[in-house]
Parts: sequence; C-alpha cells; structure tokens
Amino acid sequence: MNYYTLTPTPWGVFGYVIRGNRLAATFLPRRSGEIVRMIRRQWPDATEDPDRLPDFARQVSDYFDGKPVTFSVDLDLTGITAFRRSVLKACRRIPYGKTASYFDLARTVGNPRASRAVGGAMAHNPIPLVVPCHRVLRSDGSLGGFSTEQGTAQKQRLLLLEAGGVSATSLTSATATSIPRELREAATRRRPHAAAV
Repeated sequence: MNYYTLTPTPWGVFGYVIRGNRLAATFLPRRSGEIVRMIRRQWPDATEDPDRLPDFARQVSDYFDGKPVTFSVDLDLTGITAFRRSVLKACRRIPYGKTASYFDLARTVGNPRASRAVGGAMAHNPIPLVVPCHRVLRSDGSLGGFSTEQGTAQKQRLLLLEAGGVSATSLTSATATSIPRELREAATRRRPHAAAV
C-alpha cells in the first residue's frame, strides 16, 4: 500500500509518498491543494497518513528552516533503470552546500561521456531534495535545468538557502534572476571531486 504525508515548511507544503516503509517520491513545497493534486495524479491509490516517516518529516522541516541536513531515509527506486539508479545514488552523496557537475556524476558512475544521460536522470528524479539534483550544475557553473514548475528559479532558491546567504523565511522566488557570481564561484570551488561524490 502507498501513503502520502504533507509537511508544512516556510516555503509551502512539502509532500512525500511512501511505498512500504521506503520513500518513493517527494514534491517540493507549494500550496497544499496543489501538492495533493500532484500526488493524486501520480499516485492515485495513495492514502494520506500524517504519521508516516516522522523522522524524515522533521528533517524536511529543519532543511527549510535553513539547517544543514543529511537525509537518512531508505528509498524505493522500483521501476528505475540500473543506470538512472546509479546516477541517483551518486547524486545523493553530494553533501549539503556543495555542488557537482553533470560530468562529475557521469564520471562517478563510470561513463564520463554520459553527461546528457545524467541530465536525463536528473530530469526524471522522483525524489528531489533527498536526491539533491538541485546541487548538479553545468561544468561552467551555470544552473543547467530543473524539472519543477518553477524551474531554475527553485533550483537557485535551494542553492541560496544551502549557501546560507539568506534566511528561509525571507527567500522568495523573486530574489534574483540568476545565482550571484560570488555564489557560482564558491560553488565551483567547493565542487567535490568525482571520488567524493
């Protein structure tokens, strides 16, 4: 059986789906009604249960309060190809406040020519935030893509939150149209080597 839980954050309501005792999908914050519609569209058999994975719910709240978090939850990657699963696992190892490039991930999974395929895996990531695809940038330090309705603006907000440059409650999607040069440069300097990813 599948369940979903809604967790309030300063950014809106965060939703997640549990299959068995494992996290199967996450939905980045927005209005409650929107999150429920998205979950029901993708997981029509899921039943709301506010008590599923309470430790994870606390970690989500801490994250959006601007606290560094390493999510410690088991994932359900059923139905994901072996290559994409390896990319998601490598991405999950990118630490809070750090970034890696699509090429870094491709190299980490043993296929340095697969940067585009890595981008495809990131675009179809069912568990954003926990698998932190927002931390994956182009090799030149630019944002690349982000497959949410808010697109790269939301990716930028998450990176700015992790950089500690603004408070979670004062951060809006209108903060800037691009990541400030200083943050981009800091992200490039902090980018972990492939072995660390």
